[in-house]
This record gives sequence, C-alpha cells and structure tokens, in this order.
Amino acid sequence: MTTPDPEAGGGPIAEDRLHARFRASGAELPASVLIGPGDDMGLVDHSGPLLVAADQVVLGRHVRPDEQGFAVGRKAVLRNLSDVAAMAATPVAMVATATLGPGHDERWATELHRGLHETGLQWKTPLVGGDLATHGIHEGPTVVSVTVLASPHQATGRVVTRDGGRPGDLLVVTGALGGSLAEDGGGRHLDFPPRIREASALLDGLDRELRAMIDLSDGLARDASRLAAAGGLVARLDPAAIPTNPGCDWRRAIGDGEDYELLVAIGCPPPERVMDVPLTVVGRLEEPSPTLSPGAVVVGEGTDAPRVDHLGWEHRGDDASKADGGRRLG
Repeated sequence: MTTPDPEAGGGPIAEDRLHARFRASGAELPASVLIGPGDDMGLVDHSGPLLVAADQVVLGRHVRPDEQGFAVGRKAVLRNLSDVAAMAATPVAMVATATLGPGHDERWATELHRGLHETGLQWKTPLVGGDLATHGIHEGPTVVSVTVLASPHQATGRVVTRDGGRPGDLLVVTGALGGSLAEDGGGRHLDFPPRIREASALLDGLDRELRAMIDLSDGLARDASRLAAAGGLVARLDPAAIPTNPGCDWRRAIGDGEDYELLVAIGCPPPERVMDVPLTVVGRLEEPSPTLSPGAVVVGEGTDAPRVDHLGWEHRGDDASKADGGRRLG
C-alpha cells in the first residue's frame, strides 16, 4: 500500500491537477485494462456474460461525516464487492464518481482516490475511470458511488440469485453478526473481507444444492425477508443458533446490519467451514400460511412465533429507518 501523496494540497479542489494524479495511477493497473482513467470511458479485455452493480457511500449516513477519505473509498469498493460475492461472481473492473461537500479539500479527495484505487487492486477490481464534482450548495453531503463489473465464476455462466430457495432449504450464514457500527466494534463496517472466494467455493462444492444467496448489508432479519420473498416463501430463524459478535445478543445480530456476510439457502447440510470461515445453520425456508405471507421472518417454533422482518435497515425519508432509532453515523 502506498503512502499518502505529499504533493496533495489541503486547499481548494483543482480538478485538472487531481485528474492528472489519477491518470498517473493507471500505470499500476493490470494488463487487462486497455484504457485506464483519463479518457471518456475505460476499456477492459473481457468476453462473455457481464454483471453490473452500483452502490454508494453517503457521509453522515453510511460513515461518519468526519471519516478519513481513504476509509470512505475502501468501504465504497468493499460494499460493491459484497454484492459480487452474493452472486457467486468474479469482479472485473469498476468506475467511481464522487460529489464532494464542504470541508473536503484536495488532500481528502486524493486520499479518497487512494482508498478506491488500492482496494480495487487488492481485490483484482481495477478502478478504470470515473468523475469528480463539488456541491454548489453549502449543505450538500459528500457522496461516493462505485459501479462494478463482474463475470460469473463458473464457465457455465451460472450465477446465484435470491429467488431460488425452496421449502425446507436450510438458511446458513458465514461468519458472525452484529455490532459492526458500535464504537467498540473495531470498525468492521469500514474494512471487511467481501466473501467472494467463499461464495465461489460454495458454488463449486454444492452445485445445485446452493439455491439462493444474498449479502447481509441491512441485517439478517431484513435480508432474510428479501430472500424469502423472492422465492415466495417464509423464513424461520432459530435465535439460539445465530452466531453473534462479542457484546451482541441475537436481536442485535439480526438487526444491526453492515455485516457483509452471506445468507445462503442450501438444500443439504452444509460443511462446517468454507475456506476457514464458519458456516452456521440459522433457520429454514417454509411455505407461506394464512397468517404468514411471503417474506415473513419469524424466530422460534410454533404458530405464534414472533415476526422480526421489521428489524434492520430500510431507507426512508427520516432517521427512523431502523428499529432502534436509525442507522445514521454522525
């Protein structure tokens, strides 16, 4: 990893100077990048099916308003790579855009680019272009958006979607959940390993028994609801089985969000680990009932098991987007 650029000034943004610095980073990109940053479009050497996804980081919402530029850039890339993992795909390249709010000068913008660029190289997802702008209104927040391109991991072209679950499938999670946003949470939401390799290994090992998959960005309760709804099913969770990070109970583990682990529907008992990452059966998929419509998530057994699919993150026009008061940082 390179050190911060000593020539990056802390004053007002000079777009041409920044673009020249970003173009110079193209020398570090792999040979598959035929045209890097600096032209109207990037060009990569690729053939066959291509997946496309985009995600963003809004300061004050997804990270603290005073977060360092490098960490913001890194998280913007990793969020997208977690989506790539959820499809059992392999990243190819990415582009990024940023709109800078007040207080973010040229030095911060340079560190943002360094976070995007170096994280992309680490995960073989070169940053091949993008755009930079500043807000024309004082209150405008800084927003960083990444668009990632990926290809199916398997030569057959198969990708794993959310809608393949069947009644009786086991619900399995990688790793442990909860507490990623807590002050003592180690900053996991800023730096985490997207489960790209683990997803590919699961697909290779389980083949058609790997039915459906989603990454856990908005909390197990909310994302299990999405996976169940996509298949027209209901999810039933076992609270005692949910793997939790230190200091978290199962309620926080299903509602905190920003875990970036995988939730997988599997038609057979899974292995205990995949590439040294623990796999835990946390529940199963079931047919809907007169009292439980598709997408419902309940904890425990019995017809009176409480629903929890209201927990977790959901974008709304206020700060009450999460059951415990809103996942806003800052």
